[in-house]
Amino acid sequence: MNSNANVMDTVENALEPVHESVRTAARTGSQEFRNLVADVEELIKRVAHVDDADLARARAKLEKTLTAAKSAMHDGTERVKTTAREAAHTTDQYVHTNPWSAIGIAAAAGAAIAVLLSTRNHR
Repeated sequence: MNSNANVMDTVENALEPVHESVRTAARTGSQEFRNLVADVEELIKRVAHVDDADLARARAKLEKTLTAAKSAMHDGTERVKTTAREAAHTTDQYVHTNPWSAIGIAAAAGAAIAVLLSTRNHR
């Protein structure tokens, strides 16, 4: 049992950089989207006082699109979180049920990454 715990710790430690990369990418994309939303909202505020009918229609359409984009981003984020939790749970169950297979898969993935990195460095 102790060796399985050590294997689990090793697998978890090996996967931590991947988890951090995913979190960083999500934060970066999310921050860029927030910046876009803030810029669009600022634009809407700046032209709110203009009475031109065409501009008012464009502003209304932009506000509607912005609301839809925010909703889609929220829904997408929730879907990604749910899928990630399910994948993590399924992976956890698999590793606990098949620790040696998980070690083999991790070793093969590590070897593949090493080969890819070594060929990339030789160019």
